[in-house]
Amino acid sequence: MRHLIVGIVGLMFMMASYCAAQSTRTFTGEIIDEDLNCAQTPMKAPPDVKTKLECILHWTYWYGKRYVLYDAATKTTYQLADQDRVIPFIGATVLITGTESNNTIKVTDIKADEIRTKGADDHKAAS
Repeated sequence: MRHLIVGIVGLMFMMASYCAAQSTRTFTGEIIDEDLNCAQTPMKAPPDVKTKLECILHWTYWYGKRYVLYDAATKTTYQLADQDRVIPFIGATVLITGTESNNTIKVTDIKADEIRTKGADDHKAAS
């Protein structure tokens, strides 16, 4: 009987830990290519690619790279579970609400971070 109670308490502890790990939170960063080619200065792109948006689209469209959320402040890159949902925000600094598991965010809401996006200049590609 004692083993059964210890087992049940252990199971409840594991379930509580799992639920806590799945809690919704907000992440801040930039939607960019997974290799961070376009976060570099100068950008890693062909000479005819002039803007950060063109750079991101170059790598994702022609080379099949995925969009990620890159937090430059913490130098953390998060994979994004729903690629189609972030397309309108490519190159923008965003606030993403969602759950994170194994460094992948399941997005529940996304919006442009107007304060950080406003006034940000477009990076130029390497010549």
